[in-house]
Amino acid sequence: MSTRWLTVLAVFLGLAACTPSEFAEPPEVVLVSMVPVDVSLMEQRLAVTLRVRNPNNAPMSVDGLRFAIDVNGKTFAKGTSDKAVTVPRLGEAELAGTAHVSTTDLMRQVLGTSTLSGLAYRMSGTLFLAGTGGRSVGFESDGDFDFASALGGAGKRN
Repeated sequence: MSTRWLTVLAVFLGLAACTPSEFAEPPEVVLVSMVPVDVSLMEQRLAVTLRVRNPNNAPMSVDGLRFAIDVNGKTFAKGTSDKAVTVPRLGEAELAGTAHVSTTDLMRQVLGTSTLSGLAYRMSGTLFLAGTGGRSVGFESDGDFDFASALGGAGKRN
């Protein structure tokens, strides 16, 4: 490779390294609701609604996500969404997904606690950004979950 091309490559890489990210702050993703849609002996399928908050000064185009929900430090459900949504700058949008929970994990949660309200949950996952060549943004959030009212929605602190 010629010296000229090496110089051009070095300048290009230097400029790319100095370019600020349009998403300086990670998005906030919170659990809005979980509603059972299919129940079988081995597994339950839940319709999950998540709220994505964009604290950045640029719109965020999301074309899918993957997430996991732990309750009281134990795996509860894992899910995905292939829905697309644009979260406005300094705004929020809701995104629907599907989660799966095994009957074993569900029973462990129900039998392992003396109350079904005020359970601590932690959610983590990845938002896949549209038009960015496979770029993604990770997220984590936590809150309180009320199993007693889970058929209509999840209460949370945030």
